[in-house]
Order: sequence, then structure tokens, then C-alpha cells
Amino acid sequence: MHNALLVTSMLSAIVAQILKIPFTYLTQHSWNWRAAFKPGGMPSSHTALMVGLTSSTLFQYGWNNPFFAIAAAVTLIVIYDATGVRRQAGHQAMVLNELTATMETLNQKLCTNVSIKQSSLKEVLGHSPLEVLGGIVVGTVVALVIVRYS
Repeated sequence: MHNALLVTSMLSAIVAQILKIPFTYLTQHSWNWRAAFKPGGMPSSHTALMVGLTSSTLFQYGWNNPFFAIAAAVTLIVIYDATGVRRQAGHQAMVLNELTATMETLNQKLCTNVSIKQSSLKEVLGHSPLEVLGGIVVGTVVALVIVRYS
């Protein structure tokens, strides 16, 4: 465990996942321990992982290093994906789940025997900009702590 970059990135993701528990409590007013194992939510663990890696690469190698450039580029892709593509997929899942529920209700009212075998799609896939910002803060803070104490 002497690889500070690996330790920082993994620890950033773990801290972000654990922080989802109290943030879920603040929004839902009940403890949901499973929040630590689910995608989406505050803060973004994918963002925290990549920002932790990028920040520790910056602190260890500096701005002009190709390792930092690679880490920064991949981090930007992850952030774009979290707030764009994955978030839109989550919105589409919501609409499809509502459509399936409506079809089942209509099927029951019409007393037809048409079977709709559709499992619910995961709706929380991506992140809001605020959740990504939370991941950026977590990754940066963890990198600063690791650099300071290693």
C-alpha cells in the first residue's frame, strides 16, 4: 500500500460511498445503510475516485507531467458522463417505469390477460451538478490528507 495514487483514489471512493448514508438521512429522514452500496446520490463516488487520483497525481508529479494530463482528461470524461449520459439514462428509466405501471393499470381495468413482464429499471444512475461537486470536494480533501500524512 505504498502507492499513494491508488490509495487516494480508492479511499476517495470509499469515503464518498460512506458519506451517502448521512446525506440520504438528511433528505429522507431515515437511515438507509444500503445507500453506501447504490449508484447515484450525494456525493458522486466516481467523481471522488477520479478527482482523488487526479489531485494526488498533481501533488506528486506536478502540472507538466503526462500522468496528470491523462488523469485530468479521464476525470473530465467521468464527470461529463455522470452529469450527462448516465443522468439522462436515469430520467429515461423513470419514464419507462411510469409507462409500464400505466400499462399494468390499464391491463387490469380492461381485464385482459396480456402479461407485462418488465422489471423496474434503475432510476438513479447519474448525478446532479451538486452531487458531482460533492465528489470533487471529497476527492480533493482525501488527496490533501494522504499527501500531508504520507
